[in-house]
Amino acid sequence: MINATSEFHFLYRGFRALIGFRMRTAFAWIRYGHFVRAKAIRDYLATHSNAKLQLGGSYPLEDFLNSQVVGVIPIDITTRLPIPDTSFTLIYSSHLVEHVHRLQFADFLVESLRILKPGGIHIIATPSIEKIARTIYGPDSPDKTMLMESGARFYPEPFHTEAHQLNLTMRAFGHRFLYDLASMHEAGLAAGFISVEKIDSLDPPDPMLAKYVRERKPIRWNVETETFVFRAPQ
Repeated sequence: MINATSEFHFLYRGFRALIGFRMRTAFAWIRYGHFVRAKAIRDYLATHSNAKLQLGGSYPLEDFLNSQVVGVIPIDITTRLPIPDTSFTLIYSSHLVEHVHRLQFADFLVESLRILKPGGIHIIATPSIEKIARTIYGPDSPDKTMLMESGARFYPEPFHTEAHQLNLTMRAFGHRFLYDLASMHEAGLAAGFISVEKIDSLDPPDPMLAKYVRERKPIRWNVETETFVFRAPQ
């Protein structure tokens, strides 16, 4: 998208990507959706009193119900979640919510609160526009070099400026909206959560999650990611 040569080219590439994604999600829903998915959710909840949900994860977490929109348990966060009220103590996603539009994210937060048990938490790890901007416009550092060098390969020009990198982060990879603490805080309170706080991305309040992000996530993930904890009322 960042290398479109005209508005028509931009729209064409966006439409092609959308159609391809929707075809994959439709296939997953036809194959696994509804009955297979409903049984998997029902069986998991029947055997886990401390139920935990991972949305959009590419790596399955032990003791979690693991969902992928194009996977075996397809859950689309832009629609009503196919899960009973007050089912989970914890919900987790990493690099997911930035792929939906801002108002869709607001609706998703309301839905996530509905399926959380009283006092449950929703943990969201996402590329932070504030953290990325501070890094790439800040003084030279290993983190800045890592972001700039990894982003340069997406452009045909022989140069790569801070503006190139920031636009890449905001407009490529299917990104729709990037957040910071202030925007997450306002969205969370509007949805009905009692608090929203930023935590160390490598130290989430769950042992399995902590093990996962420390052992499985690449260094760049932590350089550009911030993690937020949304807490449901008791």
